[in-house]
Amino acid sequence: MSDKDKKLKLNLDFLGEGVPKKSEKKHELEHKKQEGDARMSDATKLILGAIGVAVLIIIIAVSSGGNSDSTATTNILQPPANTEKIENIFDTLETENSYVPVVKTGLQICQERNGYNATYDSASNSCGCAIGYSIGATSQQCVSFVVARDQSCAASYPGTSFLKVDSVNGKNTCDCVAGSYWNNERTACYTIASFSQSCEDSYGTGSYSYIQEVKRVCGCGYGYDWNIERNFCVTTASINILCERDVGRDSWYSGTVADGKYQCTEPY
Repeated sequence: MSDKDKKLKLNLDFLGEGVPKKSEKKHELEHKKQEGDARMSDATKLILGAIGVAVLIIIIAVSSGGNSDSTATTNILQPPANTEKIENIFDTLETENSYVPVVKTGLQICQERNGYNATYDSASNSCGCAIGYSIGATSQQCVSFVVARDQSCAASYPGTSFLKVDSVNGKNTCDCVAGSYWNNERTACYTIASFSQSCEDSYGTGSYSYIQEVKRVCGCGYGYDWNIERNFCVTTASINILCERDVGRDSWYSGTVADGKYQCTEPY
């Protein structure tokens, strides 16, 4: 073997000897790195776990302490018991704030007061009624002349309506409506039932109203008679009992009073 070949072999041997050692060292470094990474991973997990536990404890503590605060805050923010009134106030305020004045014409104002048939006179700045209409005494609306006259009569004489225009003085003539009659003073008209109810109120059950000498009076109806003082109606049967007691059996009331006593018939 020549010196050149020996030198080459030595160089090659040197390279061959170095390679395994370098590879083993590299492998050893990678193994240590993996162990270090594993140790770091375990430590990281422990640290992260500890941090998680600490955060959980803090959350629980905050939640526990925050419940009372949350309750208090909720109570403070709850609406008052009378929510409806507050809403009404807000509605009113909004309405007032957004209110825009509306200018009405004279005719609109008159029609609001006196009805559709009302008119407006700009010269006198006053309201009136269209032709054929007049202000009703009770309704204060523009109504037909007949209705206006009826209302005028009813306002002056309750229970009456317009009858005719007096040809002598030109005034309206009022009369009782159908089914009603003048009282004695001719100031109002009432039904027969109303007159009779008035008699009962004054003289008791059994009293009724009737005409006597052109005047309406109260009397005692069938089965009733005046008491001795003539201020109350009592049953005829109760008077007959007194006659039987004071005069005898089969005696009854004759219908008259004399010397402050009921006059009774004589028994058979």
